[in-house]
Amino acid sequence: MFLNLYNKRIKVFLADVSPDVEDLRQELMIILQRAEIEIVPEIKNADCSVHILGNADIYTENSEYKNSPAGVQYRDAKELCGEKFKMFVWNPAGKITAENAYLNNIRRDIVQNTVYIDKPSPINFVEDIRNIMNIKETAVQESEPSDIFFIYNELDNDTAEGICNMLKDFLQVKKLGIRMSDETDYGSFIKQQLSDSKIGVVYYNFASDWAVPFARQVWKDNGGNSSLTPVFVVGNSEHATQDELKNFNGFMECTVDEQLRIPLDIKVFLDKTIQKL
Repeated sequence: MFLNLYNKRIKVFLADVSPDVEDLRQELMIILQRAEIEIVPEIKNADCSVHILGNADIYTENSEYKNSPAGVQYRDAKELCGEKFKMFVWNPAGKITAENAYLNNIRRDIVQNTVYIDKPSPINFVEDIRNIMNIKETAVQESEPSDIFFIYNELDNDTAEGICNMLKDFLQVKKLGIRMSDETDYGSFIKQQLSDSKIGVVYYNFASDWAVPFARQVWKDNGGNSSLTPVFVVGNSEHATQDELKNFNGFMECTVDEQLRIPLDIKVFLDKTIQKL
């Protein structure tokens, strides 16, 4: 089951970039597509535009890059900004340094319908686009009794499905794939389903930027250490690392393991939970 909390498909114009952030543009394109955001080739057919800012000054008069495709498209988007069009300006460096000092001028030029974001994570950046561009609908789902409530991000759908299929051979599993959205919109459903489950599992492979703060929030929203349903955080060692989970030490169980061993890890955690009841 996926929860899709938005009432329309967003059309985005993904602007050209300077060479130093070209790889990041390709990564962002994949994440946008997985989030079911449509990338259109013509800016006039888009609901918004996305501009990734690197070290090349596309803004300042007489700059080498001002008349590059990235610079021209930036100015085109500024002209389109209004009630029906927004412009997202992303500084993935997360700060302003001597190399990208021109961003100070861009920030001073931010007006209504222009959004400046300096979160380094492309996943969080896409979430911000979704949150700003769409009115979220109330998610109404029926909870049901289960042994395991298995939660994951849609970016990790392929490996998550494999783990769930192995668990479902001998356990009742309720799974929830989340489509790049803010957890507070479906918090009531998660709370209810956790109360109907013996354990909760937050799984991730690629999506560590999402999973770690998400798991912490779920734990907090559902009573922390006093919760009747413990939450287990599991990372797939294909991309996850133990270092990402060090902040959970002392208040939430977590592990990073190989894909084929994760079902066993979850079963062991479930058995320990049942023994404590």
